[in-house]
Amino acid sequence: MSAAIARLRPPEGHPATTSEQPAQHKRKPRRALINLARTSVLVGGVGLAIVIPLGWGHWIAGLTDQTTDNAYLRADTVPISAQTGGRITQVAVADFQPVKAGDALFAIEDTEHAARVRQAEAGVAAADAALRNIESRTELQHHVIAQSEAGIAAILADRDRAVQERGRQEALTRDGWTTAQRLELAVADTKRFDARLLEKRAEISVQRQQLAVLGTQDQQARAELQSRRAALDLARVDLGYTRISAPIDGITNASSVREGQYVRTGSQLISIVPLPRVHVVANYKETQLSQVRPGQAVSVTIDTFPGRALTGRVERLSPASGAEFSLLPADNATGNFTKVAQRIGVRIALDPTPELEGLLRPGMSVVTTIHTDRLAPEQTQR
Repeated sequence: MSAAIARLRPPEGHPATTSEQPAQHKRKPRRALINLARTSVLVGGVGLAIVIPLGWGHWIAGLTDQTTDNAYLRADTVPISAQTGGRITQVAVADFQPVKAGDALFAIEDTEHAARVRQAEAGVAAADAALRNIESRTELQHHVIAQSEAGIAAILADRDRAVQERGRQEALTRDGWTTAQRLELAVADTKRFDARLLEKRAEISVQRQQLAVLGTQDQQARAELQSRRAALDLARVDLGYTRISAPIDGITNASSVREGQYVRTGSQLISIVPLPRVHVVANYKETQLSQVRPGQAVSVTIDTFPGRALTGRVERLSPASGAEFSLLPADNATGNFTKVAQRIGVRIALDPTPELEGLLRPGMSVVTTIHTDRLAPEQTQR
């Protein structure tokens, strides 16, 4: 067997043996290069995995132009609701109709409210009559007191005369020039006038007390009159609620309210969009806002009008992220935690653009770029 193998093996120096040696030498550098490339990629990947999380935020925050497409046009839309219940008797506005402040929108049946106004007016008239009655009684009571005081003056005069007569009769009695009967009559007259004086003074005291009672009744009547007038004002206000008018200029949205429909207090009837007054709310990541300040210049592009660039300025930033205003705020102190960059709303005021006047609508998607290295022209002038 070994002899057969030896016969098959080529001798040293044979061409086949010499050709294998250069091929082996070529494979070794190629494998080394592949291994070096693999190592470089691995080291680079590890380096990026470490460097990017540590420095990415600083790099983003350091950019002078901060851009986001999480931005939309907004407007201070005013919802119109019914302030009293009733049946709609008139719909004076159509869907998507321009309106001016004070224009009639809806009318609610006012029969019941008008009756309440008349009832309140009657209550005011009754309270006013009661007050005038008390005032007349008070004036009459003053006259009664004055009359009683005049009666006291007359009684005092009679009493003085009776006292003088009693003194004369006492002197005449001592000298024997008169009878005891006349002296007794003079003494009785004095006592009678004293009693009448006490009675009259007590009567005046009662009359003055009655005057104080009338004064309290006067205050009560005045308070009742004010209450009735307030009730009348409320009834008139409720009657005014049956006529619904536009509080601002703008364009109405589609309304589902129809004539004859019954609405309750608080039912939303329609909304008014104050066009063309619109602004932009851009939701930037928190890592983009380190250099954003109010007054900085902003470039805006609107998806509806490609190729048109608008300008504006940063008005103000939201006081908190949207998560803080959600119905169920996230509680990061429980369960597993994954850090997610929060977004903060930025309100952007648009500069006037005559060629797009009246064409911008709230809800349109926009792309905003805040230039943190310069202020808007209006802010620069200030």
